[in-house]
Amino acid sequence: MSDQPDSPVPHNPWAPPADVPPQAGPAAGTSDGADTDPPLPPLAPGTDRYADGFLYGHQGPPPGGPYPPPPGGAYPPPPYEQFPGAGGGYPGYPGYPMGPYGGWTPSPRNGYGLTALVLGIVGAVLSVMCFFAVLGVPLGIAAIVFGIVGRRIAKRGESTNPGQALAGLILGVVATVLSAAMLVVIGVSVGNGWLDEGDGMRVPDQGRYGSPLSVGETAKYDGGLQVTVADVRDPGPAQAPKSTEGSDSAMKFTVTLKNTGSRTENLDYADVSAYADEAGDNPLKDISGQDGFSGQLAPGAERSLDFIVVVPDPSTDSVEVDVSPGDSYDYAYWDLPVPVPAD
Repeated sequence: MSDQPDSPVPHNPWAPPADVPPQAGPAAGTSDGADTDPPLPPLAPGTDRYADGFLYGHQGPPPGGPYPPPPGGAYPPPPYEQFPGAGGGYPGYPGYPMGPYGGWTPSPRNGYGLTALVLGIVGAVLSVMCFFAVLGVPLGIAAIVFGIVGRRIAKRGESTNPGQALAGLILGVVATVLSAAMLVVIGVSVGNGWLDEGDGMRVPDQGRYGSPLSVGETAKYDGGLQVTVADVRDPGPAQAPKSTEGSDSAMKFTVTLKNTGSRTENLDYADVSAYADEAGDNPLKDISGQDGFSGQLAPGAERSLDFIVVVPDPSTDSVEVDVSPGDSYDYAYWDLPVPVPAD
């Protein structure tokens, strides 16, 4: 095997220059010693002669140095580093990202999805409320529309909240369906009279607060139930209470309930109260010894009870009596004169 000469090492123009001992005489690259730089001092080992902007007063590296001057004597700047999909930048710094509109990235259009979610929530809540169910339909439809638009915008990449748009769309459907169902139920109820307060109204409008009935008059209800307060009298010395001053008095009256309708009435929630004050805040004490009406009242039957109430103020000339035959009935009112105690 014959010896081959070593291949020459390619010249690297970017490698730092090797330390060369200074030489006396004319500077390299000149024909004589005129206008030459002074001799350079020796460098410490490892020192780059051209670091920190070409030391020792040189305006550029000598011919054949690490940066060979091009024709014209100008040194080109280092090439820009290019990055895929971006503009040019300085070495070590990536370029700015390019948006869909030439470098400007618009704000996401999240308003449609958020509006759909809010409308859907409000519509779903109102849809289960009897008096506000009518508002659930338009709110639900609006939530559906905004949800569909928001989903389309998200698919085009112009918004970042597709989940909110989908949730608003679903809630809009729920609100619309529930509201429509509630309105149907209300309509059927009104048609069948389920919401009619017929059992709680007097026919005609008798014995209202502020315009009471008189002794012996009857309040009539739609279901056929009738209430009469009559026979107002002094209970007598045996039943009339006496305070230490002897100023208390009492009055006795009879309440009669009659069922003229076709169904049995429950009297467990019937209420009888008497008041001597105009505001009706303090009911008079009942000393009759019975607990009031209770049980069932069959069609065609009637029941009467006597009530004795204490009247503390002897100057009271009338007492208001309120009677409700059940929890589904309105109160009827009577104005009863306080009888004069017998001697």
